[in-house]
Amino acid sequence: MTKAVTRLFQQFQPENYALSLVPDREGMKFSGQVSITGKKVGRPSERITLHQKGLKVISASIVRHDKKGDQSYPVARINNQDSFDEVRLHADAQLYPGNYTVTLEFEGTITTPMHGIYPCEFKHEGKKKQLIATQFESHHAREAFPCIDEPEAKATFDLTLTTPAGETVIANTPVLEQRTNGELCITSFETTPRMSTYLLAFVYGELGYLEATTKDGVLVRTYATPDNVKMTQHSLDVAVKSLEFFGDYFTTPYPLPKLDMIALPDFSSGAMENWGLVTYREVAMLLDETSGSIESKQYIATVVAHELSHQWFGNLVTMKWWDDLWLNESFANMMEYRAVDAIYPEWHIWEQFVSTEGASAKRRDSLADVQPIHCKVSHPDQISSLFDPSIVYAKGGTVLYMLMHFIGEAAFRAGLQNYFTKHQYGNTQAEDLWAALSKASDHDVSAFMANWINNPGYPMISVDWQPGTSEVRLSQQRFYSDPAVAESTQEPWQVPLAATNTLDMQLLTSSGAVATLQSPDSALLLNHNGQSYSLPRYVNSDHRAHITTAIQAGKVGTIDRLLLLDGYTLLQRGGFSGTVDLLELVQAYKSETSENVWGAIAGAIAESRRLIEGDEDSEAKLNAIVAKLVEPLALELGWDDAPDDDASKLHLRGLIISMAAGAKMPAILEEGAKRFAVFKQPSDLGASTRSIVYFIAARYGSQADFDKLLQLHNSSSSAEDRDEYAGALTSVKESDRYHTILKMLTGTEIRRQDLMHWYVWLLRNRYARADAWTWLKDHWSWIEVEYASDKSYSYFARYGGSIFSHREELDKFSEFFEPKKSIVALTRDITLAQQEITSRVAWRERNEAAVKAWLK
Repeated sequence: MTKAVTRLFQQFQPENYALSLVPDREGMKFSGQVSITGKKVGRPSERITLHQKGLKVISASIVRHDKKGDQSYPVARINNQDSFDEVRLHADAQLYPGNYTVTLEFEGTITTPMHGIYPCEFKHEGKKKQLIATQFESHHAREAFPCIDEPEAKATFDLTLTTPAGETVIANTPVLEQRTNGELCITSFETTPRMSTYLLAFVYGELGYLEATTKDGVLVRTYATPDNVKMTQHSLDVAVKSLEFFGDYFTTPYPLPKLDMIALPDFSSGAMENWGLVTYREVAMLLDETSGSIESKQYIATVVAHELSHQWFGNLVTMKWWDDLWLNESFANMMEYRAVDAIYPEWHIWEQFVSTEGASAKRRDSLADVQPIHCKVSHPDQISSLFDPSIVYAKGGTVLYMLMHFIGEAAFRAGLQNYFTKHQYGNTQAEDLWAALSKASDHDVSAFMANWINNPGYPMISVDWQPGTSEVRLSQQRFYSDPAVAESTQEPWQVPLAATNTLDMQLLTSSGAVATLQSPDSALLLNHNGQSYSLPRYVNSDHRAHITTAIQAGKVGTIDRLLLLDGYTLLQRGGFSGTVDLLELVQAYKSETSENVWGAIAGAIAESRRLIEGDEDSEAKLNAIVAKLVEPLALELGWDDAPDDDASKLHLRGLIISMAAGAKMPAILEEGAKRFAVFKQPSDLGASTRSIVYFIAARYGSQADFDKLLQLHNSSSSAEDRDEYAGALTSVKESDRYHTILKMLTGTEIRRQDLMHWYVWLLRNRYARADAWTWLKDHWSWIEVEYASDKSYSYFARYGGSIFSHREELDKFSEFFEPKKSIVALTRDITLAQQEITSRVAWRERNEAAVKAWLK
């Protein structure tokens, strides 16, 4: 068990940091001075303790301020406690509670890992260039300056940076003063609002920008390296509209005079919500308007909206401690879709929310030892494991979506408005939010949400109904993907039934109940439009047939159609149905036209393919079924995008042609190869099918085709293009080619931020999987050096768990990772990966023979 760290905010509470930093890019180091004004609280002692990591404190002084004047206390000893990330300043006398200024001079290192103060590499006009950037979330501000590095320790910041003259320098707030001193430029910034240390940020280097102004007068700028500035127009447009939307929705104005966003060449996360200076990976902010795909356009929109929602959820109001990280991320997850739906209603983005966020959450949340949304944190090393995207982001967002529908959006919105008014610039816990929503809705939101937030898992609702009758028997139990797990004894959830037909019961609060159906001749579905975080199981065969008939008759809505497929996929994993049942359900979707439902169909087929990998006869028969299913749409949609194609059609074209290529349809493979042979640049190919052309060339093409893709990747300056090339290159069959890729993983061709994508794609490639696993074991020491302090560290264990499905793979995984469970950042993901592989092995043993027999 990890020992809990001391909460330093309970000893010293900063009010202002006057921080001056002088980075030295060539020497990969920096020097600085910070004067921290604040209050010493608690008992008298002879020391003040601050956070620091990797810093050398050269000098320190302590001054007390009271009515009698200022009193200095010489610092007798500066004691670095590296194991606690602390520096302890020992005075030569008792320090009583009161107001103090603590001043320290220090030196530090510009780090290679992408946190603290770190470099970003890029090329401009053929020359290597370097930006200097920061990433302080979750607890990396202490690597840049001594501080109280806890979210509750909010303070204002007066930042001064000394940087090379002629370079652009930006931070959270506008420039207050700038003066040149020879080859150096000294820039002071306006005082920030009260905020947590993890939100402080700055970047400097050769940059350009586009700008626009919101209707409220907020200046918005989008920065990038010189060659990429023009590709920030889309993110600029989304940023302006998102700020305006959130300001109106929360009736709380954005509190800063400016918002900067910057696309960084090297960035570990997808993006970071630093107040007034939001940082992004290039792929999350840059769009080539001439060749960018609809997927990229929508991804950028959701990421930008997510980060800007944080300007309220997380920045203006912040969790007290990392236990309530979900207050930041779950709300941002849901609100990004709410904003994008308002900006681009034609995208039908809520369908994607349900099909991606809800499905991701339920897969992860079906494991026995998964974390709850609200998770106890006793040590900073545990924080990285809290950023589980399927739980803190996806499940949290889905549960809040359920809550919004349960109490009504008007009450939900009114509650949020009251919440921001009452707690702005402060810190909160979950109960503060529940109180605001309860007051606005006349519901006991705390009681309703308790089980959803504080306990793992979700309920499977068994529905026993005979069509034509009015009695509906309901029961709930926690759903597990492994039937061998003992049934949970936790309290029942309060489950909104969200029925498509009128029931005399809206909320299931007990383990079982009987409800009455008002219209017994209509199809009965629960979790209508994804408004309940639950998994319906329709136990009566006549009921299931009734649903299938309704689908074929076009009487089931889009979201409900995709939820049925996702639900069957989960149920056959948990042993409540078979994979054959899932394949038979797919046959009811022959007339489907929704791109998001086709995404669920593709997922169901991919699930089935896992069971027959390597069985050529079974694979050929499944390919024939898929080809028959997609051929009409493939012929109708074709390969080329038209100027008037809407987002739905663009998505659908890419998905259908991809499924056709996966089914090895000869005409599709031939056309893809032909297009690859003549293309010279990405804009020569349709954006929706371009990645499929690359895949066909990599999987079925020649060595020359492989070399061409590799050269294109290595020479491209577009993040989106590089990702598409990478997806193709990692799909090769020939061992010499994927060994070339494996050698690149530790080289300079692949940025450290992108390596995880390459590794996961190689694991998913059945031909390269075994060698990719060997690469991981052989290079674990290198991985520890490069990633041990990064929150993606645990993903090396996690993604093995999401892919392996054979008993021998489970044994090899456990043999390697079991000894590493003592590493705090890895413990949870190793355990969950073992559980996931175990459940998948059992699933394979239950279903493999039946699927092969069905295909015959």
